[in-house]
Amino acid sequence: MVTEASVYRDKDGKFVAKGGGEMCFHNIARSLLKIGIEPVVFAISEFDEQVEEEIIDGVLYRRMNVKSRSSFKILKYLRSVVKESGEYDFVFLNQFTPHLALPWLKGMKIGVVHDVYQERGIRFWISQYGFFKGLMGNLVEKLQLKFDFKYADKIMTVSDFSQEKIEAFMGDRVVCKIYKNAFPVNINNFHSDMEKENYLLFVGRFVDYKNPDHVLYALRTVKKVFPQFKAVFVLPRVEKKVLDSFFKRRVELGLKEEDVILRDNCSEEDMRILFAKAKLFVQPSYVEGQGIVVLEALASRAPVVAYNLPAYKGMLVNGKNCILVEKGNIEVFERACLDVLREYESYYRECHTYLDDFSEENFNYVMEQICSNASRVF
Repeated sequence: MVTEASVYRDKDGKFVAKGGGEMCFHNIARSLLKIGIEPVVFAISEFDEQVEEEIIDGVLYRRMNVKSRSSFKILKYLRSVVKESGEYDFVFLNQFTPHLALPWLKGMKIGVVHDVYQERGIRFWISQYGFFKGLMGNLVEKLQLKFDFKYADKIMTVSDFSQEKIEAFMGDRVVCKIYKNAFPVNINNFHSDMEKENYLLFVGRFVDYKNPDHVLYALRTVKKVFPQFKAVFVLPRVEKKVLDSFFKRRVELGLKEEDVILRDNCSEEDMRILFAKAKLFVQPSYVEGQGIVVLEALASRAPVVAYNLPAYKGMLVNGKNCILVEKGNIEVFERACLDVLREYESYYRECHTYLDDFSEENFNYVMEQICSNASRVF
């Protein structure tokens, strides 16, 4: 399994995931173990806390000392992956750069594509990552899609929405090798009976399209009726310009420093407790491939307010476990948070209602299909 970023254990032994992609790949590895396939994850050590080799949940992680995904050392990392691929029956590749090794890999090659950003254009890339990294990211994704079409034996994606976008960019001929396998959630792994506390919860990278500042607007509105409320932000990765703009917006909206709590490097158990105690989960993102944090919120019985994205189909049902708002309508987003809190019990009761399709059993079944040589099961 090839993924640049990876989960890891910090110096205190706590499980750390910096993003949904890492957690998704770790879950794939655990699923492979359950169906009798022993995985090895090849990653890079982006952070000093990441050791060269460790075992997490029975999965062996091996990392090469590469601190930046835009450095030339990444080529050495990919060359090492190609060299070792001959020892394995299956090679799973996480999104973007790893897919560039596809033409030279041995064994069955499965490309994992969480989402496709090409339809948003090169301006999107540059706005999120700066001119140079934006150009490179856009180019790498184009190459990834071409290589997936030509060299991948199978493609795994996480939602109907992402599958439709992949097919739109690759054409009908790729349909026969795409498998949708949504990230699963086991409600028994979450604390769904903890007493709720008065805070809004946001979990995600501080980048423009995640819109963390929209939560500040919602908090301002909520505090007019429920003055004790705060907002907790868990930020695994941060773009400095977005963080600076965020702090400026907090001051402009008249929110006090103690009203806004920022957390980073949260362990798995820390995250479960934050989800469990949150009165409301807020998801103002403009772009999502699936939205793993939404599933985790529902498993923790935290109702959701989010912009209405196709990726949420099947997990969020407007007026039941959430309120979905037209993308970008901040005023309605603010009011929606207040509406859920005013009718809290009805939304709280519905949180677990639509999670059956996201079971681990379903996920493992599709993994078995992906790892077989049988024809695709429709």
